[in-house]
Amino acid sequence: MKKISIILTILLTASFSVIYAQQILPDSKEVNTFLDSRTYFVYDNNIFGMYNGAIDEAAKKHWKITDFGFINKDDFKKKKNVPTASMIIQTESHFEGQEELGVFTSLSLVLGKKGGNINTMPDIITIPLAFSEVDYDEYHYKLGLALVYMQNHVNWLKKNPNVEDKALINHYKKSNKSTKSKTLYLLKKEMADDIKSLSAIKEVYSGNVKFATKEEIKTAIDNKDKNVLVLHLVAPLRAVKGSVVTKMILSAADAEMYYFDYHRVKGKRLPNKFLKSDFQKLNKL
Repeated sequence: MKKISIILTILLTASFSVIYAQQILPDSKEVNTFLDSRTYFVYDNNIFGMYNGAIDEAAKKHWKITDFGFINKDDFKKKKNVPTASMIIQTESHFEGQEELGVFTSLSLVLGKKGGNINTMPDIITIPLAFSEVDYDEYHYKLGLALVYMQNHVNWLKKNPNVEDKALINHYKKSNKSTKSKTLYLLKKEMADDIKSLSAIKEVYSGNVKFATKEEIKTAIDNKDKNVLVLHLVAPLRAVKGSVVTKMILSAADAEMYYFDYHRVKGKRLPNKFLKSDFQKLNKL
């Protein structure tokens, strides 16, 4: 199982007292190796599932940073040993030393390494898509946004070579900004019970909100709609006390982050949903 070494980990590190033996971020050599590489999107072995078609479509629409192709898991066993190859593959991930925080289905961008495996290959970025028990069709419509987010991360690393982890922490701590000039697309089922209506949201948030379908959100991402923001909620299916719920609001146009926060599930007051208090925070930005 792969350890998460991403922005999410960095932002949560101080709160969860996660201690790393090495720097989370890839060094400039690894970043440059990736930029010169051909990227292989690794298909899932389940040919009847939705992932292969969805990642194929998302890559062709949204992947711009490197030349790319598609391979199956058997080909991956060969390519993973090539240091000049990069791969994007679904993984199971967890916070280092913090498995109790949950196991995630993630999307990992890794470099090949002679004799390596998914846990030792250089990790450029790993993005949690959902808790592992969540069905794939609950998040496949956001794959394009995840790929754009990955590319943004690499471009930041390229412009800021060999930075310390705290530099990225500071960069994203400053990411929260006003959302009121755009329309926030939300899934109604991801809202806490006290904000399941537009009228309830309007009482605490003055910006534009739309309860959208997954198809409408995917269309906004594919069309790079500058007027739309998308919520990426990573939450367990069941409201298990202590589980972590992370909340990211990203631009459909370019995956720019507008809001990041998290909470631990704690009964009805803090469910496994987007909260009324999140809207109150957004309203103050």
